[in-house]
Amino acid sequence: MNTEELARLRLEINALDDELLTILQKRAFLSTQVAKAKQGGTIFYPAREKEIISRLQNKNKENIEKNMVQLPQESIAHIWTEIFSCSRMLQKKTSLAFLGPLGTFSHYAGEELFGKSLTYQPCSDFNSIFAKVFSGEANLGLIPLENSLQGTVGQCLDLFEIYPVSIIAEHYSSIHHCLLAKQTDFSKIKTIYSHPQALMQCHDWIQKNCPQAQVVELSSTAKGALRAMEEEDSAAIGNEKLVQLSQEGKILQVIAKDIANCKDNTTRFAVIAKEKNSCSFVLPKSSFTFALADKTGALSKVLQIIQQENINLTKLESRPLYNKVQGTAWQYRFFADALANLWEKPMLMQTLKEHCYDIRILGVYENLL
Repeated sequence: MNTEELARLRLEINALDDELLTILQKRAFLSTQVAKAKQGGTIFYPAREKEIISRLQNKNKENIEKNMVQLPQESIAHIWTEIFSCSRMLQKKTSLAFLGPLGTFSHYAGEELFGKSLTYQPCSDFNSIFAKVFSGEANLGLIPLENSLQGTVGQCLDLFEIYPVSIIAEHYSSIHHCLLAKQTDFSKIKTIYSHPQALMQCHDWIQKNCPQAQVVELSSTAKGALRAMEEEDSAAIGNEKLVQLSQEGKILQVIAKDIANCKDNTTRFAVIAKEKNSCSFVLPKSSFTFALADKTGALSKVLQIIQQENINLTKLESRPLYNKVQGTAWQYRFFADALANLWEKPMLMQTLKEHCYDIRILGVYENLL
């Protein structure tokens, strides 16, 4: 080992770290100035953040031609996600309500989107998320709207009938199920804990590799990991990051990765807030809900009006009316996504109201697909 050369290199790295800190402090100052210029506007602008990361990743590739070391492209995204997270907190103290406890897929999806520099508020159910956002106890909420395997999360759609909150962003998070345990012998696993959906999505793998194990449903994958941590002959299914819950003498490890029946498992999340989005959009998407008058051809007429505006609907789903009153049995509410900014189409909305006894825009946000 060349100790003199090592010492020199470490001094040079220290100097660069000092420069990085100074640059980040300058960036933080500019972020506070941006907040003043916005005068209370939206602080979460996913399209702008995506644009910055994409530009930097392209620049990262170009630097190879200059004989510079290329950073992993994923690292660029991770680093700048945390920089954005810090900047948002400097502009406004932010809290996010999500389906807890810490360690759930919702928690990790929140970190993917917002980074770690905000206050996470675990909630025991979806209603609590909506209630915290509506009351102002949390600035933002993160709710799952649909899963590529299991379909729509109907309970979350129903809650939009109760709470007049707004969707301000969407986020797609890939779900990778892993088997976590304290030991590695599949044959010794007697119990597997997890959320019902995770157990169902990994049913084939469990039957093939741990047919002797009893599956036990819990309210979250994180609670499953905590149970597996306490029992020598048990395991849990969840995100590989759950190993971070390990405590002294109780260490979980990933003993099998990507064990879901189908590998294309993605959850679409929505970010909700009390106020609607105030930023501009590159590719706007609108979510809206409507209930139809009980007459022949009502739905057909609504769809025809939307088609005449050359608007593409990417989702249309019906749900039984959640807030039922007498005589509304077998009445339905529709939820739809449109590739347009419906706030900018007041005449269209007025025309649609002639055929709907209730219609509401749930939010306009950036289409990131």
